[in-house]
Amino acid sequence: MTDPNRSRAGRCPAVHHSGRSFALCALVLCVGSVSANAASSTLSRFVRESVAANAAVLAAEQALRAHRAREAGAEHSYDNPELSVETEEIGAFGRKDDPQERRYVVGVTQQLDLFGKRRARAGTAKAHRLAAEAELEAARAAAAGELLNALARYQTAEAQVALVVQHERTMGDFEMLAARRRAAGDISGMDAGVATLALAETRMWRAEVEADRAAARRAVQSVTFSDEGAWPTLDFDPPPLENAAAEAVAALPAVRAARRRADAANAAVQAEHRARLPDPVVGAGIGRESGVGVVELSVSVPLPVLNRNAYGVPAAEADEAALRGEADDVAHRARAQFLASAERYDIARRAWSEWQEGGAAVLDAREALARQSWKAGELTPAEYLVHVEAVVGLRVRSLDLRRTVWEAWFEWLLASGRLEQWLDGGDAT
Repeated sequence: MTDPNRSRAGRCPAVHHSGRSFALCALVLCVGSVSANAASSTLSRFVRESVAANAAVLAAEQALRAHRAREAGAEHSYDNPELSVETEEIGAFGRKDDPQERRYVVGVTQQLDLFGKRRARAGTAKAHRLAAEAELEAARAAAAGELLNALARYQTAEAQVALVVQHERTMGDFEMLAARRRAAGDISGMDAGVATLALAETRMWRAEVEADRAAARRAVQSVTFSDEGAWPTLDFDPPPLENAAAEAVAALPAVRAARRRADAANAAVQAEHRARLPDPVVGAGIGRESGVGVVELSVSVPLPVLNRNAYGVPAAEADEAALRGEADDVAHRARAQFLASAERYDIARRAWSEWQEGGAAVLDAREALARQSWKAGELTPAEYLVHVEAVVGLRVRSLDLRRTVWEAWFEWLLASGRLEQWLDGGDAT
């Protein structure tokens, strides 16, 4: 869906009373004095509480719990011994005068793990557990980033609604003044109709921005269970990037998770190699035969004749190669994302700084001058709207630019792996 506020940037009629205009401009255009080097405690607490209750994060926590249980099971996956009881009647079906003997033996057999199959299983399970830990971190970071971006969108939509509601009131005053001038014969009916059309257009615009605010509200609600009144305000100055090093992407949760999955595949290859080696089974037993004590010792080795596990190793090696390729791709994309996010943030921040230093300061003066000229009869309604269209268009675009700066900052925090540090109150630059 096309953002109606952006499409209106080139044609957005507006007029404000001087006192209201100053207050509204301070509300929607000024970003507070809090530095973005560290998140506020309120924002940090809100994000952490929301992330902790996020469904995707809870699912990742349960997946990690399952992998920890599997790792513990693999570390204790010893082969159980087998108990056997044998009895034998010698001469049971012979003639009555044939001697009969009874033989019985109680024994235990145990398969020996001579080639480290248990260690291989434990290594595979450990690698999967490490991958699950990284995936949990990635899920938390993704949920936090989604929430922060949703807050940026909602706060921007809220400011735009406030701007348009104020503008609608002023357009109502504009229409009434134009009607009085039309009745006095100062302007033509066509000129008075300009004010009526401007008010109608503003009412349609208000419906559009309110719909955008509703969509932005739903986006926040999809990530958090907190009431709207508890949502924090984004209020910080975007800092310059100083210590941006692309090597940091190697520590990103998504990159580490991909590497761990490949390590798990490598451990599976080692396990398949060991599975091809048959382990012997040793046994020992005691009993009696013909009144004489008996001790039995046995050793058996499976013969890899019918099943040599010839296809398990190449299949596992192919899986490892595929996951290594995926890990390399994830790392490459993460590096590209890091560089692109840094560039995007730098461009957006520079544009925002230039706007605050130059463009924002002249809006009120230009609007006041246009209003005075209109009241003095020096401008027709159409000429007056040309001037205020430029003012409102810049204000709307400045709100979009501020949101772009916020989103670029959050994107860079995620791409650099410094979101957690920023939420903890540390310097993320």
